[in-house]
Amino acid sequence: MNIQQCRYVETIAATGSFSEAAKTLFVTQPNLSASIRDLEAELGVKLFTRSNTGAKLTDDGHDFLKYAKRILGELDLLEERYRKRFKKSFTIASHHYDFLSLPLATISEQFQEDYQEFQLIETTTKRILESVASFESDLGIIYLDDSNRHILERSIRDLGLAFTPLGEFQTRIFLGREHPLAHKPNLSNEDLRDYPQVRFRQDKSGITFDEDPLDVLENQRVLYANDRGTIMNLLCATNAYASGLGIVNSFIKDQIVLTPLTDSPLHTLGFVTNQKQKQSAISDAFITAVKESLASHNDSHK
Repeated sequence: MNIQQCRYVETIAATGSFSEAAKTLFVTQPNLSASIRDLEAELGVKLFTRSNTGAKLTDDGHDFLKYAKRILGELDLLEERYRKRFKKSFTIASHHYDFLSLPLATISEQFQEDYQEFQLIETTTKRILESVASFESDLGIIYLDDSNRHILERSIRDLGLAFTPLGEFQTRIFLGREHPLAHKPNLSNEDLRDYPQVRFRQDKSGITFDEDPLDVLENQRVLYANDRGTIMNLLCATNAYASGLGIVNSFIKDQIVLTPLTDSPLHTLGFVTNQKQKQSAISDAFITAVKESLASHNDSHK
């Protein structure tokens, strides 16, 4: 089966005739008929009923055309984009980090002549790695620490990816401003024991790819969410806490308190790239903008 045969089926169905379709497609009718017979033999179904009055799709033919139109529609879109002055897209897949918005805004201005679409997809660890490996995303942003480093480094290596560090950060506890612990300059694991935890939901893949630095305590109540907005709303509405790297530079920092966790291990923030793909100028510019954002964050916490 090939794209040309899909075009043939679409045209025959539209014209209702093999002879009319052959004229439209600028092919001979015998060649068109032979191609459809080959396709029917390959699929093991009959696509058309033929008669003196023309050709009609069978039930199997209707089903085939439904899927073929999707493929042909995407192909038409692709061809249309390259007929015009083609503008590219840039996609970052990341953990739920607040500080990436400003770098994305920066490069969207800087590269607007050549790029039309700029995407920041906040998703699960597993999905980040898969999207970079399949070229859906140009870059992935994740962190490594002592608890996940071994398994993530192995997954990164197996997928043909590379991890480049951007910096090391301690765990910070995210609290609503009215939380009973919000006044404390530092927190310990013992301080958190009596409070529920808010966490990002990860894939149930059988492999632990948690985004949250802290573990779930025994018998602890846990509130799960899939997006950063819901997490922040839960923190403001409850006495729950969340954990993360604490790199926040948007209006969210006015709604919450970020408190260092005593004796927490360092987390290595970094970006993931596909080793089969040459790093582009826009990727380099985005990473530079991220580094500047992180440097500003570090300066403000000295």
